[in-house]
Parts: sequence; structure tokens; C-alpha cells
Amino acid sequence: MPQYLAEIKQNVFTMSKEEARHLKVARIHTGEEIKIFDGKGNKYLALIGELSDKSACGEIIKTLPAPHLKREVHLYFSAVARAAAEDIIDKCTQAGVSRFVPVLSRYSEKDLLKKWTTKHERWNQLALAACKQCENPSVPVIEEPITFEEAVKTLSVPALICYEDEHKTPFFKEIASIGSQTAIFIGPEGGYAEEEISLSKKYNIKPVTLGQNILRAETAAAVACWAAQQ
Repeated sequence: MPQYLAEIKQNVFTMSKEEARHLKVARIHTGEEIKIFDGKGNKYLALIGELSDKSACGEIIKTLPAPHLKREVHLYFSAVARAAAEDIIDKCTQAGVSRFVPVLSRYSEKDLLKKWTTKHERWNQLALAACKQCENPSVPVIEEPITFEEAVKTLSVPALICYEDEHKTPFFKEIASIGSQTAIFIGPEGGYAEEEISLSKKYNIKPVTLGQNILRAETAAAVACWAAQQ
């Protein structure tokens, strides 16, 4: 049974026009039970009381168990090509990322800020779809792009930076020693510049390796975010 996003107040839920349309497409009718979530980590079994082309509402039957993530993961990913960026949002939402921060680094794609509002809306839609597909009850926050320097200077949680020229410090070993919150930096398709790695070290961000093979940015992001929850 898929889950649907709803606004919940006490024991009553309401849905947007778009979510109501999804119920219609799925041929769900008034009086049927559905699974809903609030986007903040809570899941429920609910009964549809009213359903139209513009909205849906009903009553909460009971709270459902929600998955417990080992860590709150903040993914700082350098701007990459459109398809790769969308893949990162999709796969890493499924892996349990709480916050996405696109980063403008030296070798990143330069057009990230072009039509940012449109990109942001698209990424939010992808994240929501991923939550519904994998039954993740928490919709991640997607921040506005910032520079690499801003990113490393404003960190408030322990961080690791995946770097292709680091060969001695495994990501999997370092993440095991980090507590309930972490930030993970993933570079662009051209990799990080040496001065960026030097700057990250200055702010106590440890370079790590994901293994012998050089991974695509979207693959590295998915692997690191999955490993952070193990």
C-alpha cells in the first residue's frame, strides 16, 4: 500500500489537490483505508471520509511504526549535470538524507543558479516522490546553493569529505565513530581542487575514501548516504 502526504491536525487529515488526484488515479474511494505521512517522520493508517478532484480528508485510525534512522545526514553535494543531480536527490532521499545543500565548488557545473526556482521545485517533487515510493515519512529539506567556502565555514555537525586522492582513511571506518548527526561532502564530476581539500581540513573536515574505484558523483553520494545509516 503506497503512502500519501497529508496535513494532520489532531485526528483529522486533509490532502492537497495533487495528492487527491493521486488517490483518484489509484482508484481509491471514500470509505477505504490508506497510509498517510506528515513529512516530519510520522505515519498513520487513515480512513477517507471525503474525496473529490480538489481535495481529500478523513480520520486517523492509528499511528503506524516509522523507520528509525541511525543518523541525521546533511548531504553537501557539488553542482553536477541535471540528470546526475536529480539522481542524487532521488536515491539519497531513499537512503534517508535529512538535508540537501547544493555547493558551488571550483569544478562544479556553473549553471546551477540559472532558473534555480524551477530546479528547486523539481527537486522537491523528486524528493517527495522518493519518500512516497520507499515509505520514508520524512521529506528532506533542500537548501539554496552556497559556495564551498560558505559550506565548510558554517558547519555545525561532524563532517567527512569524499576525495578520490585519499587512499588511507576509509569512509566506513570514520562514519562509525560519528554520532547522531553528520555532514557528507561529495565532489563534482571533475573532483575537488587541492585548495578546497586544504580548506576543508582547516575546518576539521576529514577526507575519506569510498574504495579503490573512482565513482560517479551520484553513485558516491548514494553509497555514502546509505553507509551512514548502517
